[in-house]
Amino acid sequence: MADFQIDTDRMKTLINRLDQVDDRMRGAQQRLNKVGPTGLGTDGLDNACDDFQDDWGDGIKRIADGAKTLHEGLQKTLDAYLTTDQELEKGFSPQ
Repeated sequence: MADFQIDTDRMKTLINRLDQVDDRMRGAQQRLNKVGPTGLGTDGLDNACDDFQDDWGDGIKRIADGAKTLHEGLQKTLDAYLTTDQELEKGFSPQ
């Protein structure tokens, strides 16, 4: 009917994948926090773990937050698109 279309199935797949990214990143952050920077064995390993947590802890959270924000925005966009498409279809249907 209109020249503007989106592939709603692919968008739903993308939204689902972004939801999984959010879950996986938050899970990784929780597991990383449980490991802790001490008691792994040698001082070198403990220090490496501590450095890794410092370097990646915030990054993992930012990835999760970004995926969640993108997920929510795309879901709103998809919902609005489907609603508008349905309303347009009703408007052009014979009554």
